[in-house]
Amino acid sequence: MPNERTAVITGLGSVSPFGKGVGVLWSGVSSGKRAIRPITLFPSDGLRNRNAGEVEGYPPVAGAGEATRALRFLLDAVDEALSDAGLEPGVYDPRLCGTVVATNFGGMSAAESALTGRTPDLSGYDFAVNTARAAERAGFTGPSATLSLSCASGVAALVAACELVRAGRAEVVLAAGYDELSLFCYAGLSALRAVSTADITPFDANRAGTVFGEGAGVLVVESGEHARRRGARSYCRLAGGAVNNDAYHMTAPEKQGRGIRKLMELALADAGVAPDGVQHINLHGTGTRYNDLIETRAVKGVFGDAAGRLVLTANKSMIGHTMGAAGSHESICAIRSLVEGVVPPTVGISEPDPECDLDYCADGPREMEMNCVLKNSYGIGGTNASVVFQKL
Repeated sequence: MPNERTAVITGLGSVSPFGKGVGVLWSGVSSGKRAIRPITLFPSDGLRNRNAGEVEGYPPVAGAGEATRALRFLLDAVDEALSDAGLEPGVYDPRLCGTVVATNFGGMSAAESALTGRTPDLSGYDFAVNTARAAERAGFTGPSATLSLSCASGVAALVAACELVRAGRAEVVLAAGYDELSLFCYAGLSALRAVSTADITPFDANRAGTVFGEGAGVLVVESGEHARRRGARSYCRLAGGAVNNDAYHMTAPEKQGRGIRKLMELALADAGVAPDGVQHINLHGTGTRYNDLIETRAVKGVFGDAAGRLVLTANKSMIGHTMGAAGSHESICAIRSLVEGVVPPTVGISEPDPECDLDYCADGPREMEMNCVLKNSYGIGGTNASVVFQKL
C-alpha cells in the first residue's frame, strides 16, 4: 500500500542542450527537435563521435577557484526550480528542507585541470561540495545526500526525495541531477564503445549506441499538506518509486530484463497503481543494441498484452544522454507530458526493429489524455530507478 503522506512536485528547473530553462527544454523535445551539435569544449579527434548535447552559453573555466560548468548548470537549475515553486524565504522552515543531488562525473573539468597540471584546485570536482553549494543556494539546512548511481542517478534522487517527504523527515526536498561534458569522460565512454559513431536512434533497427550530453535538472518535491498550506501550485503527485540492481555485470544489462521488470513492478506497487492505470512511459532509451531490446521485453513482461496500448518515448533521441542529469531532464519532460497531454516523439526511427515493436511515438508529438506516467532509468553497474507521476 502507498504511504498516506503525499509527495507532490511544485517546482522545475533545467539547463539542457536546448539551453537554460524548462521552457526551452520542453519546447525542443515536444516538437521533435535535436539539440546534438559539434563539440567545441575539447578536441574531438579520435573520439567515436564528434557531436554531443553540448550546452551553449557556459564557457569553460578560466582558472582555479572558479565554478565549473557543472556547478553553474546545477545552481542555475536550482534557482529556476525554487522560483517556479514560489519558495521564497519566510514561506518555509529551512530545517525541514532537504537536498538530494546526483551526478555521474561531478565537475570533471576541475579534475582534468588538476591532473594535467593546469590548476591545483580539485574542489570543483568534489561531489559532496557541489551538493553543499546547492543546499546553500536554496538555504536548506535539513537532510542532505549525494548520489552517484551512473545513468539512474537523476531518478534515484527523486526516489530518495520522495522517501524523505513521505517519512516526515522533510517538508521540501530538492531532487537534482547534473553533469558536464569533458574530454576525460567522453574518451572513457568512447573506449567502452557506448558512444554511437552516428546519430542516436533509439529502437531503430540500425541503432548503434548513444550520444552524450550535459546539463542539470532540478525538481522540488514537497509534502502535499505543506504545499496546500502555503498555497503552492502542484504539477502532479509523485506517487512512488523504486531503486534496485541487476547484480549481473558491470556494463552489460541482464539479458532477460528481470531486474528492470522487477523495478517497474516495485515502483507501481509503491505508488498503489496497477499496470492498467499507466498510459505513458518515458523510457531510458539509450539507442544501444541490448538496452532498447531488453527494455522493450521488460515492458511487455510487466504490462502483458496491454503493452501495445501504451505510448512510449525516448527523450535521448533529441538531447542525447545527459548522464547524471538524464533522469532529471526526462522526469521534467514526463511531468510536462502529464500536465499538457502531449507525448514527445522518439526521433530517428527510420527502420523499425521487428523485436522493438511497441508504440514509441515515432510519427511526431501526440496529444492524448493521461492520468499516470512511469519514468525509468538504468545505469552501468546494473543500477535501476523508476518513479510514478500521477495527476492530482
